Amino acid sequence: MDRFDCAGVLAAGFGVASWKQLRCAGMTRTELRTAVRNADLRCVRRGWYATPWANRDVVTAVSEGGVLSCLSALRLHEVWVPGSSETVHVRARASAHRGVHTTFCEQYGRPESELCSIDELTVALRHALKCLDDEGIVVVCDSILNQQLLDLSDLDVQFRSAPVRVRRLLDRCDEQAQSGTESMTRLRLRSRGIGVRSQVTIPGVGIVDLVVGTSLIIEVDGYETHSSKEQFEKDRERDRKAVELGYIVIRLTYHQVVHEWTDVEDTIMDLIRRREHRKPVVERSELVSDDT
Repeated sequence: MDRFDCAGVLAAGFGVASWKQLRCAGMTRTELRTAVRNADLRCVRRGWYATPWANRDVVTAVSEGGVLSCLSALRLHEVWVPGSSETVHVRARASAHRGVHTTFCEQYGRPESELCSIDELTVALRHALKCLDDEGIVVVCDSILNQQLLDLSDLDVQFRSAPVRVRRLLDRCDEQAQSGTESMTRLRLRSRGIGVRSQVTIPGVGIVDLVVGTSLIIEVDGYETHSSKEQFEKDRERDRKAVELGYIVIRLTYHQVVHEWTDVEDTIMDLIRRREHRKPVVERSELVSDDT
C-alpha cells in the first residue's frame, strides 16, 4: 500500500473517503480491516470510512447518504458564505433523490456522481445557486473572484444551466470586494440607487472599502470576531487621517450589517439626504502645503 496516497485521499476528503478511493490509492482489504480494528478508520456508511480527526460536517453528510456540498462545502473551500454554518448542506446521487430524504441540495440540471466526500468548488457552487438568494449568490461569487479561485469566465460556465435571471447576477459581481459584508453593503446601497465605489485609494489614508459621493467613507468588518488591538489602532488612525481631509467615516461591524441593517441604512440615507456625502474634501498635497 502507498500510505502517502491513502493519507492524501483522506486529507482531500477532510478525513472521509470511500473504499473505492482507498483501494485506488493502494489499500488492501486486509489493511482496511486492520485500520478499522485499530480504530484508525470507522465505517460511517456502507463503503465509506472516516478517521478519528475527520471533519464533523463531512461525516454527517456522508452518514446521511450523500456528500458535503453547497454552502457547507464552500465554507471548507474558504469561500465567504452568508448565513449560519449550523445547517449541513448535503447532496446525493441520483438514486438517493428518489428516496424519502427531502433535505438534499440540488443543482440546475441532473444530479452528479459522488466522487469525494466533499464536492469540489465548482460543483458546490452550482448547488449553492439554488440555496442562496440573489444577494447571497453575488456575495459568494465576489469571494471566489477576489481569492482568484475562479475567474469570471469560469463562473459563466458554472451558471450556464441556471435561469437567465440567475446568470445576470454575474454583472453585479465585483472581484475587488474584500469581504461578504462589504459586498452586502455595496449591493444594498446600489439597490437604493446610490452610487458606490469599491476599494478606493485615498492619498494619505490608503485603500478604503467603499466611498459614496465625494466624502462618505464606509469601512466594513468582514467577520464577527473582533480585530486585534494593533489592527484596531491602525483603523482608528486611518479614520483620523480621513476626517482630517474632510471625509465622514462610518465603520460597520459584521453584526450591524447582518443583523441591524435597517438602522444602518437609515443612518446612511439620512447623511445622503443632508448632502453630507457631497461635501468637498482636501487633497493631501493642499494639507501639507497649508502646514508648511
